[in-house]
Formats: sequence, structure tokens, C-alpha cells
Amino acid sequence: MITNLRQMDLNLLLVFDALMQEQNLSRAALRLHMSQPAVSNALARLRQQLGERLFQRTARGMVPTPQAQALYAPVRQALQLLQIGLGPQVSFDLQGEHVFRLAMNDYAQACLLPHLLARTQAIAPGVVLSVQDDDADSLPQRLATGVVDLAIDYLHFSDADLRYQPLTEEQLVVIGRPGHPAFADGLTLASYLDSAHASLLTRAGRGSPLEIVLGSSRVRRRVQVHVPSLLAIPEIVAHSELLGSVPLRLAEHCARYYPLEIAPMPVAAPGIEVSMIWHRQQELSPGLHWLREQLMAMVADLRRLDGAQSRRVNI
Repeated sequence: MITNLRQMDLNLLLVFDALMQEQNLSRAALRLHMSQPAVSNALARLRQQLGERLFQRTARGMVPTPQAQALYAPVRQALQLLQIGLGPQVSFDLQGEHVFRLAMNDYAQACLLPHLLARTQAIAPGVVLSVQDDDADSLPQRLATGVVDLAIDYLHFSDADLRYQPLTEEQLVVIGRPGHPAFADGLTLASYLDSAHASLLTRAGRGSPLEIVLGSSRVRRRVQVHVPSLLAIPEIVAHSELLGSVPLRLAEHCARYYPLEIAPMPVAAPGIEVSMIWHRQQELSPGLHWLREQLMAMVADLRRLDGAQSRRVNI
């Protein structure tokens, strides 16, 4: 590795960043507005300066070596800080073209994303929302490297560089098929615990939303099936004897498509706090500041709509 920055051509780090994101020489050249031979030459110079191989050519493209993976996070952070610090400090251009890379859990994709898209289309039609999967294990790293600009999730991570802003608090409810015996005389804790359940798989070492807010030792359900997505639970319980515990807004959304009965949790449970999550290096980004404002305004609109419709909701 290089020990003196004066020996380093910092322009080569832009090439490294593009190759890490694209993992393809041709696509990296297009991103950089360079020719493919120029990118190849730049990569060769970077390898020579760092004394590391960095990438391995395979049938799937340019696969980063472990050394490249270790180098990527600090390089990406440094480039983003330079872009923010040296770039023009102007307000967000509502008429321009912008791509925001979001990580959303399935609740946010089903219940919040359509409203966010409608709002951004009306205010800034050039905005594109690129939504990634909600792989919780890699989320802190993706935020740190700029692969994800903003996340919406109920998880909290032990990372001092992450910033959180509560977006909404969602009440948990129980869903099952209409006529399920557990609902016969009003759902009780006994009938809830006597029933079999569909539940979410562990994410980032944590259980389902219910287990996060209550603690698995207080409510021990008999889980018969674990699934990777909350969106799978409504259809499963609508056509089986299983129950599910999901956020209210998601339950009401899915009740439009599946025959479902919705009941309050038979045990006192705090709401699930859903937050916006971003990396500290994005704190001063005009675009991300604007997007966070739109999300807060969107949720305020949903609250007003809920009140007008007199829906039982905690959001």
C-alpha cells in the first residue's frame, strides 16, 4: 500500500470507485465518460501505485479482491466528502435529473413508496427512485460506501456514523383468515399463543418486529413457518390456520387483496418505530436533505388522511 499521498494520482481513485460500483470495464468507462483502454490503463497505474491486484477478471466481470473490498469504504467516503465540500453549495434543483438509491424494507415498499413516488413526480419529475433490497446485514456498509443514499427501516445498528430520524410509528396487529377460531370471542392472549404462526426470519441478528418490541422471552409463539418478507405473511394466513403479527398499515393494505380479519394485539405492545437512516457523510447533501423533507411531509399527509377517514392507526 502507498505511504505517501504525494506519490498518488488521486484521479485514479475515481476510476477505482467506478469499477467497484459497476464491476465491469465497459460500464465503468461509460460512467466516467472515458474510453475502455483509458480505464484499463488507469487501473494498471493504480495497481502499480498501490502494489495490489485489486480486481480479478472472471466470466461475471471484474470481481474485487479482498484488498479492494477493504479499500473501498474509506475511498468512497473520502470522495463523497470532497464532492460535498468542494461542490457548489446550492439548493436542490427541482427541474434537474437526480437518482436516489434507497434501501427499504417490505413494509416501506408496500405502504410508503407509492406515496413518496407520487409526491416526487408532482414536485420534481426528474427524480428517479432506485430501490434496493433490504439486506440488513450489509446495510451499514452500503450506506458508508454510498451504494445506498438513504434507508427506511425499523432496525437500529451500533454504528456511530449512522444518523436516524424517526419517520413513523406503526402499531402491530394480528391477522388471520375470516372465521379463524382464535377470533371467535375476541382474540385473547391464550388463543393467540395456542395458534400456530407465520413469522419473519431473523434480520441482522434480530427477530421479527414483534420480538424486537416485546422481547422473545415475553411472548413465545408457536411459529410454523418463517419467511423472508412480511408481504408473504398475509397470503399465507389468509389460506391457512396460521396467524401473523404485522404493522397495521400493511395489514390494511393487504386486506384489499386477501380475505383477512384484523385484531389488536392481545398484549400491550409499543409501536414499531420506522426511521430514515443515512451516513454522516451525507448530512450536508442538498439532495438528501430535500428527500428527507419530502418523506416527512408525505407522512404528515398520511396522518391527515388517516384522521379524515377515522382509521385506527398509530402513524
